[in-house]
Amino acid sequence: MPPRIPVRLPCAASNGTGLPLARAFSSSAPTLALGPESPNYIEVPKPLQPSFPPKPIVKGHLPVPRDIFETRSKIPKESDKFIAQSTRDPKKVAQPGPWSKDAEYRLYKQRLAEARKKALREGVKELHARKVETDQAYTHHIERTNAERRRLAMAPPRAVDVLTQTSISKGVRDFLSNELPSTPRVEFAAQRRNAYERRLARQEAVRRNRLHDLYTNAREFIVNEEQLDEAIELAFGTEEQPMRFHVDGHTSPAGTGDSAWASGPPEGVSERLQKLKGGEGVGLAKERVKKVTEVLTGGKM
Repeated sequence: MPPRIPVRLPCAASNGTGLPLARAFSSSAPTLALGPESPNYIEVPKPLQPSFPPKPIVKGHLPVPRDIFETRSKIPKESDKFIAQSTRDPKKVAQPGPWSKDAEYRLYKQRLAEARKKALREGVKELHARKVETDQAYTHHIERTNAERRRLAMAPPRAVDVLTQTSISKGVRDFLSNELPSTPRVEFAAQRRNAYERRLARQEAVRRNRLHDLYTNAREFIVNEEQLDEAIELAFGTEEQPMRFHVDGHTSPAGTGDSAWASGPPEGVSERLQKLKGGEGVGLAKERVKKVTEVLTGGKM
């Protein structure tokens, strides 16, 4: 705060007794001798406790500290073995002789080496303890944040949110508009019970149909190696007389040495679609008739 200028006294003459000859026109204290251009022209009250300037913003950012305990060695740095290998004591301490000129310097070097080794041992232990404590605090903070976030995400909506949201469920809208159905709960329970029984009946029908198919096709199951060999020979033939696969899909016995590509490449999707468009769908009609017959008779053809 700049210094104040002394108060300007009014001009008055004295008659020798110390009393002014002319009395001031105002009983208030005289103003300061400051012009309107001064910042102190208007008196602004100051707080009893002054406000300190805010902490300056530090520009830039600190680099990410490296992990000093990460090493290529299999021995961790915080272990006693690693510290002992890093701060080895000499096998024999060479003491300077009584007539040595640099005795004080050598002793100083020995004390400095001991201080360095001691500082390294204590520093590694303290840094590792601080690192463990920091990691635990960070992990605890992350777990607590995740737990709080999970709790908020899984929490049910509040009643005030449900009743005041823009899109609410039909049940809440019917309750607010007094349009809930007047059907007793007994009828609701009966309807749900009937629907459950119908669903079980459909599942039972599907299981019964599958069991019937399994029973009717049981005679065609392959249960031993002889039947497997017969099925393979029936489908692919034997080494002396293999089966020949034709383009139209049927097979026939072929002589030894015949190839599956002897009658040309197999037909593709475009050829099959062309056959269906040309009226050659008799095989599909037979399959449909077979399925209809199986459904009506309850058997297998």
